[in-house]
Amino acid sequence: MPSTKSNQIPRVLSIQSHVVHGFVGNKCAAFILQLYGFEVDLINSVHFSNHTGYKTVKGTRLRVDELQSIFEGLLANDILEYDYILTGYMGSGELLHVVAEHVKLIKTKFPHVKYVCDPVIGDNNKLYVDRSCIEVYKNELLPLADIVTPNDFEIKLLIGEQSNDTHTENEDNSIWQSLRTLHSMGPSHIIISSISADKIGRSENILQMRASSKISNDQYQTFRIDFPRLESSFTGTGDSFSALILAWLHKENNLVCACEKAISILHQVLLKTIELSKPISIHNTCGNELCLIESKTIIESGQILFRAVFDK
Repeated sequence: MPSTKSNQIPRVLSIQSHVVHGFVGNKCAAFILQLYGFEVDLINSVHFSNHTGYKTVKGTRLRVDELQSIFEGLLANDILEYDYILTGYMGSGELLHVVAEHVKLIKTKFPHVKYVCDPVIGDNNKLYVDRSCIEVYKNELLPLADIVTPNDFEIKLLIGEQSNDTHTENEDNSIWQSLRTLHSMGPSHIIISSISADKIGRSENILQMRASSKISNDQYQTFRIDFPRLESSFTGTGDSFSALILAWLHKENNLVCACEKAISILHQVLLKTIELSKPISIHNTCGNELCLIESKTIIESGQILFRAVFDK
């Protein structure tokens, strides 16, 4: 994927949450992308003391007029030229609408720009955001997205399916069909970051990543990657995963390799976090804060542990 100039450092505009303490949202993305040599400009959708799994959360949410003003300043100074746009948690449909307007503007002015959309809506049948976000993702952001990284709960909301935790014999085919439906809404590359394999009749100790690339109107390259479930809980994994996908897709220009690298690196980061972390504090009920700084060598190495298996 080309940069704006042959020898220029690739530039990313990352629009997602920010916390003072810990690693979620832009705190994850900035460190990972800068480690790989990207120049990263950040717009923070929230500025919180810590993530919302803690007993107390203080801080502010970005208002629509503030976001509009930030974009106006970037536009006025002619500094909206990026190679990639990455979006994560936004919280409201109104903010997402402003983002959509400016993603479209940037892609119109600079057609080489690739947009990586992590549609942060919820998980485990629980919404993290206002329901208005779902329609804005479907109607405004997905048509602009080149790469989208939903979880299995989010993809069902985006294509209008009812969430169902019950395994059926056709669940495997249903997942691939869901990916094709999402392709029809815009994205060329789709990655379901994690599915519990017991939902599709496999070992409960295994998670799966599913991915699909649209090759032509009726041709797709689909594959999965199996990896071990770790008996612990974490925050910031989805945000880190999207940043890793962006980085390795830029480096390799190959979705299969990017997914193998991203899953393998993130798994090793989680193992390092388990190794170094104390038991979860009563102040933080969501999970261990990622040990990203301690995992610098792991992130840089790009060692592949898990290989893709192609759909037949």
